[in-house]
Amino acid sequence: MLRRPRTAAALCFVAALGTLCVLATSTDAAKHRAAGAAKHRAAKQRAVTPPAKPTPTVATDQTPTNKNDCLTVSQILFGRAEALSKRAKQAIPREFTRVVSNLDESCGEEDFEKARISIDWMNTCLTNFAADYTLGFCTRNKSYFCAINPRSDGCLQSQ
Repeated sequence: MLRRPRTAAALCFVAALGTLCVLATSTDAAKHRAAGAAKHRAAKQRAVTPPAKPTPTVATDQTPTNKNDCLTVSQILFGRAEALSKRAKQAIPREFTRVVSNLDESCGEEDFEKARISIDWMNTCLTNFAADYTLGFCTRNKSYFCAINPRSDGCLQSQ
């Protein structure tokens, strides 16, 4: 049994990040090679567009009613954040990542009211993603702390 579980967890986290970096680098190199080959082929034949991905039928602005819908909403919102992050060429705020993590926990516990608070904060953050960070849409404001812990004193007083 490990004497320092936090240190072990941190080392595992660093190892996982290192693995992801290696995989991302090799994937980027493969894409670069594939892009060169695709340009060559495009001159010889017409490109065929792939079929569009089906859009999920889960509404992200409503309280989820079951665990699967809740997890789907979490994935959709994080996917939107990744797309916005790439488009705006800025990182996903760590506050957003923490709220996503808490949303996943709420979904697992089937605490959909707590999930609703997290979803509201995430939607507000995504709506104003490109806005100036100092405006506070994706920062640690009162609604953020409600999304992290809806049973906190400040959150309960505002309800």
